[in-house]
Amino acid sequence: MLRSQFFPLLFAVVGLLLGGCRTYGDKYDTKPKTYQAMRKAVQTFADEFDRAETDLQELEAAASKADTLQPMAGHFESLHEEHDSLLQTQRDRIERLSPTSTYRDLHSAYGATVTEQRMMRQKYQRVLRTVYATVQDTTVQASPPKTDRQYTIRPLGFPTSEGEPELTMTQALRGL
Repeated sequence: MLRSQFFPLLFAVVGLLLGGCRTYGDKYDTKPKTYQAMRKAVQTFADEFDRAETDLQELEAAASKADTLQPMAGHFESLHEEHDSLLQTQRDRIERLSPTSTYRDLHSAYGATVTEQRMMRQKYQRVLRTVYATVQDTTVQASPPKTDRQYTIRPLGFPTSEGEPELTMTQALRGL
């Protein structure tokens, strides 16, 4: 009688061991989709690099007229060089991987790519806020702490509903 009670449990454990416990796999085409998303993210990062180059030229032109902007132009230039280095690293990562690479490799590479890009955007925004504050002759406002955030699931590419809008170089230099 005791043996018949454990038979369903034993059957379930053996089924899990033989079937595996993964919730991902080729059935959902996750690997090619992740690879394509990573390629698209790197292309977007390359477009941002071109825009940053234009912003750098604009800031250098303004810095030649105003001495107070020269340190920020130098800092922005170093960020632009860092952006170039990161872009090359991400392109090498794309070349090293393929749509048939392992799920773990693709997932960690995509996560690293997106994180690096987000951090680079934040660095640019800090410099732009400093340029804006310098043009306005005020102090830089620190971004509000994000301690009250809760875990939410947001689709890729979906804009966040909180936070301040991104500042452009033109807006920062005009003091708008």
